[in-house]
Amino acid sequence: MTTAPQESPDSLPLCYRMLFERNPLPMCVCEAGTLRVLAVNEAAVAHYGYSSSEFVGLTLLDLHDPQDHLPLQDQLRLPADEKPLCQLWRHRHRSGAAMEVETVTQHIEAEGLRGHIVLMRDVTDQRHAEQAQRELADRLTSTLESITDGFFTLDGDWCFTYINPQAERLMHLPRNELLGRNIWNIFPDAVGSTFQTEYELAVTANTTVGFEAFYPPWDAWLAVRAYPSGQGLAVYFHDITEQRLHEQRLTEERDVLAAVVNATHDAVISADAAGLILSFNPSAERIFGRTASSMLGQPVELLMPARFRALHPQHRNQFLAASQHSRMMGLGLVKGVRADGQELELEGTIATVMIRNQPRLLVNLRDVTERVRTDAEFERSRTQLSDLTQRLMSQEKTLVKRLAQALHDQVGQTMAAIRMAHETVVAVQAGRVSPEVDRLQSQLGMLIGQAIRQVRQVLIDLRPPLLEEHGLASALDNELRNRSLVVPKVDFAINVAPEVAAMRWPSDVEYAAFMVARESIENALRHSGSASVTLSLSGGPLSLELEVLDEGSGIPSGALQRSGHLGILGMHERANAVGATVTIDSNPSHGTRMQFSWQPAS
Repeated sequence: MTTAPQESPDSLPLCYRMLFERNPLPMCVCEAGTLRVLAVNEAAVAHYGYSSSEFVGLTLLDLHDPQDHLPLQDQLRLPADEKPLCQLWRHRHRSGAAMEVETVTQHIEAEGLRGHIVLMRDVTDQRHAEQAQRELADRLTSTLESITDGFFTLDGDWCFTYINPQAERLMHLPRNELLGRNIWNIFPDAVGSTFQTEYELAVTANTTVGFEAFYPPWDAWLAVRAYPSGQGLAVYFHDITEQRLHEQRLTEERDVLAAVVNATHDAVISADAAGLILSFNPSAERIFGRTASSMLGQPVELLMPARFRALHPQHRNQFLAASQHSRMMGLGLVKGVRADGQELELEGTIATVMIRNQPRLLVNLRDVTERVRTDAEFERSRTQLSDLTQRLMSQEKTLVKRLAQALHDQVGQTMAAIRMAHETVVAVQAGRVSPEVDRLQSQLGMLIGQAIRQVRQVLIDLRPPLLEEHGLASALDNELRNRSLVVPKVDFAINVAPEVAAMRWPSDVEYAAFMVARESIENALRHSGSASVTLSLSGGPLSLELEVLDEGSGIPSGALQRSGHLGILGMHERANAVGATVTIDSNPSHGTRMQFSWQPAS
């Protein structure tokens, strides 16, 4: 034992001196009043960095942090029975480094000396470790408290030992009602379920388990990961109900889409960027006469005639490079070929979609072979009909001209001669015939005059006045003037700009336009009940627009169909024969509008 020279405790028994000097923990003896260090052991010298002589020159306060001086003095002044046996203080190494020290202080008296024996244990590393552990626990708790997954731990008896806020929310119970209680008692519906089976497997097999299961009381799907440990089981879980519903909807949509693709009458084919077929629906099998199993993985070029196959990859690559989403294939029609070699006429669209970051080509094809054949036959028939109509119209004009000439030159002259002869007979027999004969001669004169007027009207109907000599505008104006004399209650009007009135168009076009306008005016007078009929003529050297408008009751439903009304059919055919069109818009609220439009073929 190292002691101050003036106060050597040689009087202590040897065993106590050995216990003091060889104790592995630092110890010192200090005077009660002055707190002057009287003796220190070897462990104190080694731990604090002071030599024995330096130590003896210190007081107990010199070892403490200055902020602990007053608390230390207050404690030492306490009665022995009130002094704490063990106390934590902040000490200083000779170098000034801080230490956290746990001390045990005992009052001693020997040979009239009153003092304290102090045992000092450095707990700095322990305190640092405890602080680090507390910080780690705080961070872990903070993490578990803030994660979006529910998290709880169970001990070996399946009782809750920790529950984070998200787990509280998902389990619909506060943690104070869960901690310390058995999970199977709180949630009896989970007994015998996938949850119990998987949790027990994790514990018994000491393995991590992951699973998805439905829990009926919560009406929710849960995704669970459970980790076994020596203390029990740690469980992470989250609600995947929306995800499962979304997956279910996607599955249903895929099923519906597959059903639509399989039920459609169009061929639906998908291929990769290299043109290898990935899907081939039943209609594609029917149209091309090939099975899906034989086509999967085959190039799409097998579905087209051999003469088009070499250039098709280039066209496909150009389409992919252009980043177009979709477009029509070809110029409205593309060629296909069946397994038996029969060529097909197809309408098609092609589109690109990205699937797993890879481009996919979607092709929709409709077999229009029969329609194309029918359309070609119809066009041939229509051309023949148009040619026939033109010939008939030409013959009509020739026949009408001859008939009008015969009526004018022969029947008209004959009727004029009959009238003159009758008038001569009446003049010769004046006053010499009976009243009965005079009455009959008067009736005969009236019939002769009526016949002459009828012949003149037939001539007007057969040869539209002014059409050949003065043009369409004058002929239409004359037509309306004549109509107004016959039907004075109807207000007739014609709108023609001065520059249009003098224009002339091809004679067959003018004739067709006049006849269509006459038919439209006749329909308005016979069927519409309109109080007015307005005719408008416009156009230029290379165009003609003719409109007839009434404010009547409109054309009955169905009569606008070309096959449903001979007058309307005739108007269309006359227009088609000269390369014009007729459109008719009719409604009870605004009457009927007929438009005749002509432009020369380019």
